[in-house]
Amino acid sequence: MKMTALLTLGLMLGAASPVFAAATPEEAQHLTSLFQSYLGSEPGVVTVTAAGDAYVAKLDLSPLFAKVKDPTVSLSLSPLQWTLTDQGGGKWKVDQDQALTFAFGIKGQSETKGSIGSVTSSSIFDEALGGFATSSAQLKNITADQTVTDKGLASHIVYAFDGVTMQSTMQGTPDSADATSTYSFINLRETISIPAAADGSTPAMDIAITSPSGKQDGTAKGLKLKAISDIVVWLVANQDPKAIIAEQSTLKDKLRAALPVFSSISGTSTLDDVSATTSFGQFAVKQLGFGAEMNGVVADGRVRETLSFSGLQLPPALLPPWAAGLVPDKFNLDLAVSDFDLAAPAAVILDNLDLSKPDPLPKSLDARLTQALMPKGKVLVTLGPSELLAKLFDLTAQGSMTAGPTTVPAGQALVKLKGMDETMAALQAGPADVQQAAPMLLLLKGLAKQEADGWLSWDIQSTEAGAVTVNGADVTKMLGGGK
Repeated sequence: MKMTALLTLGLMLGAASPVFAAATPEEAQHLTSLFQSYLGSEPGVVTVTAAGDAYVAKLDLSPLFAKVKDPTVSLSLSPLQWTLTDQGGGKWKVDQDQALTFAFGIKGQSETKGSIGSVTSSSIFDEALGGFATSSAQLKNITADQTVTDKGLASHIVYAFDGVTMQSTMQGTPDSADATSTYSFINLRETISIPAAADGSTPAMDIAITSPSGKQDGTAKGLKLKAISDIVVWLVANQDPKAIIAEQSTLKDKLRAALPVFSSISGTSTLDDVSATTSFGQFAVKQLGFGAEMNGVVADGRVRETLSFSGLQLPPALLPPWAAGLVPDKFNLDLAVSDFDLAAPAAVILDNLDLSKPDPLPKSLDARLTQALMPKGKVLVTLGPSELLAKLFDLTAQGSMTAGPTTVPAGQALVKLKGMDETMAALQAGPADVQQAAPMLLLLKGLAKQEADGWLSWDIQSTEAGAVTVNGADVTKMLGGGK
């Protein structure tokens, strides 16, 4: 919410820059009225006052929150305040130094309240860009307290960070901007308290999660800042559902103008020395990583996700001696989906959406939307180089397959394993139900190709006709296919 407010204020500054020639009370009042017009006519939302050679801008969203008529919905944010200093050439220095409190929720479902002890930021707003060319911020003593209620049982979650540092840059035009951002945190603490089930099937559970440090990097290309801000401004000015329905053609035009929203976005996150203390003992990983990237609302749809961890530790009570060497020390997964179209179904939705009807989208569109989403009738799922490494084995895999609602999955994969004999020996030392896996491993070993340095490999091929081969051997009947 804070970032939305910053962006909204920044865009308003860009539109109103000619009147910032001098810091006078008269011009400050004019700016207050102008900024208020962007956020509806509710008085008290925006005020601007002259302060020497600069302006102090205050944004108080409580009058807008008060217009939410649903009594179960609650929203609050302490007023935001910035000092605006003219840098010349259509650029403005925007400084902030304050504490914040916030709360939001739906009564009986989820309610959150929190605070930030200190927000210190300095940014440069560029009128020609229509956004912040540079921005840096430090947040200290961040806490959030959340209660989630499900079937009458309330779970309690508390988050806390000692500090968060953020930096970002942006360049381009209001119609196509590229941005980069970096975030880092210190001393994350999270506690989760889950009550016992009413029927006694599960006991109460408390989980404490900690991480001393972490970071996130992100990039965005082709952001349509102006079109996105136009939607925000329009929605603020048309909060009544009846007004939105009456002017839905205007809203749909603005949504069309904002497409594809962005060309692509990507980001990676890492958390260091993550530990989770539970009633079963302590779980820990040395480093936990996530990654994601996706294209915008375009015909060339693509989404990719990665997951990794290293240095996994399990509670001794959950780790029998025979399984010690099978616990993964390193894991990485790289999965992508492509060959789908988001632009075509978005166009179908906007062309047929009617907010005045009980069903805004006719159910008869389902087949058409599916065809628009998957013009080839299937998508491509790609497994990038992935690995599961433990003391006794090393398993790698990569490949691709096509899949769709009316087609049989087909594709190819190369799977390699080192440590087959050691793994089988460990399983055979386990209990009877674990030993039952041994015959399957023997079968897989028989299908494997012997590689150098003790590696085994399986080249797996499958077709839409249902045929499956492993290293050239047809295993269709073995898997229950064929006649």
